[in-house]
Amino acid sequence: MKKENIITLDVRPILASGTDPFITIMAALDKLPAGHTLEIVNSFEPIPLLNKLKKEGYDYETDRSDISVVHTFIEKIEDQPVEEIKPTSKRESMSFEECESKFKGCMVELDVRHLEMPMPMVTILESLETLKEGEALFIHHQRLPQFLLPELENRHYIWASKVVDEGNTKLIIFK
Repeated sequence: MKKENIITLDVRPILASGTDPFITIMAALDKLPAGHTLEIVNSFEPIPLLNKLKKEGYDYETDRSDISVVHTFIEKIEDQPVEEIKPTSKRESMSFEECESKFKGCMVELDVRHLEMPMPMVTILESLETLKEGEALFIHHQRLPQFLLPELENRHYIWASKVVDEGNTKLIIFK
């Protein structure tokens, strides 16, 4: 990545105000001159956004030199055809109870019900990176996380879910 002619967009104040910075980021990318790099300063890596941009012909690089600040550099790949990715489902037909039984004693438990968006997804994806072979992630969530599911499939994870009651959904994620 060239990282030339950097235009910086710090989205932390936007997030602190309770607003999703997606529209601001996309507007900045639309205005980004050729040969320039957009640097997004954030407190987490915007994984769903980066996956969307990759499919639209952008390249990115993330720098986490400071644990509380993430710098994401985004550049348009010139003369590169936009990638068409057809979703494929790796989801096995295993019930939640079967998953629970299969991974009994080998699950890492994570409660993200108290986190504000997008931190549940970020926390789950970061936790998946630390799972050992044969382990599963057992998650307490407020609802079935629709934006997380395609990301799990992209990363070749399998999941099962169970709605306990309103505001309480359980997920088991594994490879």
